[in-house]
Amino acid sequence: MMNTATPRDLRELLSLAAGFGTKTAFRDKTDGIYQDISYARFCAEATALSLMLSRRLSAGDRVMIIGENSYRWALSYMALTLMGAVPVPVDPTVRAKELATVTEASGAVGVLYAPTQRRLRRAFVGLAAVCFDKYFALVAEGKRRLSEGEAPPTPECDPDALAALFFTSGTTGAAKGVMLSHKNLLTAAMSLTDHLPIGREDTLLSVLPLSHIYECVCGFLAPIAVGATVAFGEGLSHILRNMREVCPTCMITVPYVAEALYRKCWERIKENGGETRVRRFIAVSDPVRPLSARQMMKERLLRAERAYFGGALRRLLVLGEGMDVTAQKGLRQLGVLALQGYGLTECAGLAAMNAHDGYRDGTAGVALDGCLLDIYNAQPDGSGEIRCKGDNVMLGYLGDGESAVCDGWYYTGDIGRLDADGYLIIEGRRQNCIRQAGGRSVCPEALERALCQSPLIKEAVVVGVLDPSTKDSRPAAMIRPDDEYTAELLGREADEEATELLIDEWVAEINRSLLPYQQIALYALCEEPLPKDEAGRVRRALVGELMEEIAAHA
Repeated sequence: MMNTATPRDLRELLSLAAGFGTKTAFRDKTDGIYQDISYARFCAEATALSLMLSRRLSAGDRVMIIGENSYRWALSYMALTLMGAVPVPVDPTVRAKELATVTEASGAVGVLYAPTQRRLRRAFVGLAAVCFDKYFALVAEGKRRLSEGEAPPTPECDPDALAALFFTSGTTGAAKGVMLSHKNLLTAAMSLTDHLPIGREDTLLSVLPLSHIYECVCGFLAPIAVGATVAFGEGLSHILRNMREVCPTCMITVPYVAEALYRKCWERIKENGGETRVRRFIAVSDPVRPLSARQMMKERLLRAERAYFGGALRRLLVLGEGMDVTAQKGLRQLGVLALQGYGLTECAGLAAMNAHDGYRDGTAGVALDGCLLDIYNAQPDGSGEIRCKGDNVMLGYLGDGESAVCDGWYYTGDIGRLDADGYLIIEGRRQNCIRQAGGRSVCPEALERALCQSPLIKEAVVVGVLDPSTKDSRPAAMIRPDDEYTAELLGREADEEATELLIDEWVAEINRSLLPYQQIALYALCEEPLPKDEAGRVRRALVGELMEEIAAHA
């Protein structure tokens, strides 16, 4: 039976999770083999570890967690929470200089770290540092002390108190420390379980970094609340192998990962000569109602193709930038319901999402229960800045910086609109807009979506570059062609020049549909994937620097 109680704080969340007993909470890979960890073991070890950590740290202390996704990461987070400390998750790819900045900004007094992070030990000077590989001994000692009657730390907990400190990626400016309460985190986590029906029978493969709010809330806290199993992946480069090993039913991911899974699956279908058969099965199963019957038919008819995803995958929650609608529909035809959501660190990772029984392609869904979404300063076409209000909205930014919360509203900086039924359509990021003379602006995301409608193009990002003749900013695109498609299309004639001619024609066609100031003035081709952060978002500032150099020599 699914645990439906709503906890007041994260400590109560763990207490309720203990009721799942021997049910598998986590699957963690050790020496090449996945090991199962029960809810009972997790709760007991988190309590024992909290007792031992409380001998070096105090309630209210801010403590960094640095490591790849693993059971010991989850244990660290919950042990700190139990003793009343504030976890500060840090990207495991952090460099020493960046870590020093986070340490100073957060006021961290301690760090819990994976053995792979020993490279940063010089940066740990002055901190209470504990390596994950010490946990076995610490947990054993903690259990012994508890059995002898020593009481674990039980500080008072206010649902509105600071529960975690996350740092934004800084892709659109300097990274900011976002202060989130127990109520913030649980509002988002429990709302997810309302929109996405996951329960004890589900297994989620954890692939995004737990240091990122998406994975921490949606791929860690939410599954704990309903007794699901979380299997820790070994990174995006091993995702297909891990999917075959753990057979997940659900995943939290970002658009470029979901789109890549879709493309690679169809590439495999074509290589095996199964395209005609698969399309026939899709045509037969798509009209079947209700959803549960359609899903059962697809799982039976497309068993061989679905084995590419591990054989059991039914749902993807896609957060971040907008997902390609073609890939979204294509995954659904294969029996994988890809649901787009809208999440920000400042809203505890989730503000809106499509539901499994009420989704609309091309949108980010509707506002979470108890959350309001509004379009501020809407233009005649209905678009404007998205703002959010509700229990998921952060306490505020760390430090003395200007807060983005005003009268309870968080002004996101994203541009979007709401359709007649309240579904949110994301158009772009205000800070990404290419601003021109006369107050005009161009939304680069719209141009990127247009470029990527062609199978010639695998990835594209549009930034503003200075036009020396007009002294104004013009859109410029960095484009990564789909080499496999162009090779198949051009055959022996496939080379860089032939590819460029095809893309020239496509860019010209797009420009013909745009006003002069919106048109793509310059583009460059690249062979390697576009630079991205840990959440899969393109590093626009870096691309902008590259395009400025190219424009200067054009």
